[in-house]
Amino acid sequence: MTKQKNNARQPLVSLYRTFDDIVLSSMPLLEDTERDNLSKFGDDHWDMAPAMFKTRARQRNRVVDFTTISCPMERLVAKEYIYASLNERLTGRVSLMRPGFAGRAKHYLQRFMNFVRDRLGVFDVEMVDQELIDAFRLGLLSEINGSPHQIATYLKPIVELRHLGPYLTCGGLNFLPWSGRSLANVAGIQYRAQENLTPRIPEPVISGLLHWALKYIDLFSTDIFAARAEWNALVDRFANRQRPNLDVLGTVTAWIEARRKMGRGIPVWHSPDKFCANPKVSLQSGKFKGELLNMRLITHQAGFNLTSYHENAEARRRLHMVINEMGIERGGMDTPISIDPDTGQPWRDRFDLKSILREEKNLQAAAYVLCAYFSGMRRGELNAMAPDCVVRSQSADGMVERIVIKSTLYKGCGVRGEPEEWVTIEPVASAVAIAERLAAEYRQEHHGDGLWIVLTKNKKIKCRGIPHILTQINRFRDTLNDRYGTQQEPVIPLVDGQPWSFTTRQFRRTVAWYIANRPFGVVAGKIQYKHASVAMFQGYSGKMSGFRQEVEQERVIGQLDDIVEQYEAHRRGERQAGPAAPRLAAEYDHVDRKLAPLPGRIADRGLVKAMLGHLARTLHVGYLNDCFFEPATALCLNIVDEHERDTPVLSRCAPDRCPNACISSRHLPVWEASIAEADNLLKDKRLSRFQREALQQDNKRKRKLIAPLKEGGSS
Repeated sequence: MTKQKNNARQPLVSLYRTFDDIVLSSMPLLEDTERDNLSKFGDDHWDMAPAMFKTRARQRNRVVDFTTISCPMERLVAKEYIYASLNERLTGRVSLMRPGFAGRAKHYLQRFMNFVRDRLGVFDVEMVDQELIDAFRLGLLSEINGSPHQIATYLKPIVELRHLGPYLTCGGLNFLPWSGRSLANVAGIQYRAQENLTPRIPEPVISGLLHWALKYIDLFSTDIFAARAEWNALVDRFANRQRPNLDVLGTVTAWIEARRKMGRGIPVWHSPDKFCANPKVSLQSGKFKGELLNMRLITHQAGFNLTSYHENAEARRRLHMVINEMGIERGGMDTPISIDPDTGQPWRDRFDLKSILREEKNLQAAAYVLCAYFSGMRRGELNAMAPDCVVRSQSADGMVERIVIKSTLYKGCGVRGEPEEWVTIEPVASAVAIAERLAAEYRQEHHGDGLWIVLTKNKKIKCRGIPHILTQINRFRDTLNDRYGTQQEPVIPLVDGQPWSFTTRQFRRTVAWYIANRPFGVVAGKIQYKHASVAMFQGYSGKMSGFRQEVEQERVIGQLDDIVEQYEAHRRGERQAGPAAPRLAAEYDHVDRKLAPLPGRIADRGLVKAMLGHLARTLHVGYLNDCFFEPATALCLNIVDEHERDTPVLSRCAPDRCPNACISSRHLPVWEASIAEADNLLKDKRLSRFQREALQQDNKRKRKLIAPLKEGGSS
């Protein structure tokens, strides 16, 4: 009871802030901000938007709502805590809190205050001790199924209550939490140097997703926009008809007859799981069982109104009566559906309004995937894109077209960000054009200038950007699997029996890995990573949002992974070919002997990587072979000055003679295709004797080179 009385005597007016103190007083503000309209300390809702330069930030991050804290004293603590975090530069603090994080910071603080109140009956900073915060930490570990980084975020208010004590009316913690140990240490975060923990999208998964994303952009988009134009024309015609048609039955009958002549059924909503094949009419109530007639479409196509319920019910009855004769049609709109060249069949049923809305979101997800993957942009940089952000220009000689995306780079550039350019490839430019057309349809409802907006006509939704883009991309994956795949063979392959869960960071990490380690790989049937990398690296002056550095990091990681895979293949008895194969086999045997006394030797990949690191540093992946580059023996460096190079000239490689060349099973299909092509040429009787001998000698050389891979002979 005494504790509660002491708490009641705590002042509810801040000792350090006045009611009129400007919350964002230390923050850089948007140019059009009116200072008189800025939130003040005494307000219970603080608007962070004037200091948020990422214009597509989530709406929920723009306002800090203190009304969720009922206790006046706790509300004062929260206000002083957030205000000090935004404005007070403490010793040892790198930067002030970002305005967009203020709402989440209040949430984390409120969770701790609730815990203390539940344990002690009141939130009193002076009563908090090490035992209490240890109990809070253990509770988080049992309640939150999250990563150590998330645990550290929830623990941060405890440390901040110590640091911000001089700015809190109730004071701060009177002890050093966890004896000064870092939050990372307390939460159990284990840092791994030079290793990106973002999972890389498996090759079958990303190839499948990109294949269908390109189809949507190149083929299906035409039908989707045509269906949208048809629906808009129907709505305009219905709204602008000269006089409402009161002869509902006559109008419906005429529409049915026109439909019958075209050999088409009665439109129903695209919900086959709910449709009743034999709908029945209840004569007592006038209601219909199994009712799925698309009356909205029929109304707009026929041009009648719904002012009379009796006539409308009679119209429905007549439509039901002809269903058994004419059948039904999913969708029901007139827009023709294109043929999928892979199947020879229409890629979907006809459209209705619901399917237009769904397909527009699928199309937007497809465009976002292509932009995210083939530009290497981060999520914030993608969200900052605006219409007309793609600029085309010609090289000085007029031979090369340069495609540039203009956006804003935020990482390492402060809260305002800096204008930046990303050179990209044609499929991305096409995707941006599609995204612009989609946004134009809905821009009036959102009053925004962004490229990625929520595709809804609901004016109450004020989100900027697409707050749930990951949900949209994963729903796109599910749509593709449901429509074009089977449970046993989905078109986007399963990973460990589960659908792959996409995040935006995965796209950047995956494309960096493939550019670094599989430059000659082909994705989605038409784009080569070498082509993408040349475009993405062109024109950058070292910044490029850090993408060059990430590619280099992925190259190092990929080199080590490739070496370990080759080593494990060698232990399984698989062979390599080429002049460098004996040297590599000797290296692998040496590692085997070193690891022989150790149990579970392959499980310790870190030790294997350390022992093979010298090979990994010289590895350069090629289309016909891999090169373990040694400048002193490289046959491709036939000019004296070139021996200063640290990379091979793969275009001058001699895989059958260079001591640095090695061929593995991954290269075998290319060699076999080359041999088969020469064999087909040899069937031509018009070849001269010299041409025939050259082809025969060349094929003999190739067969001898790959013989260890095909016959299992000695490498």
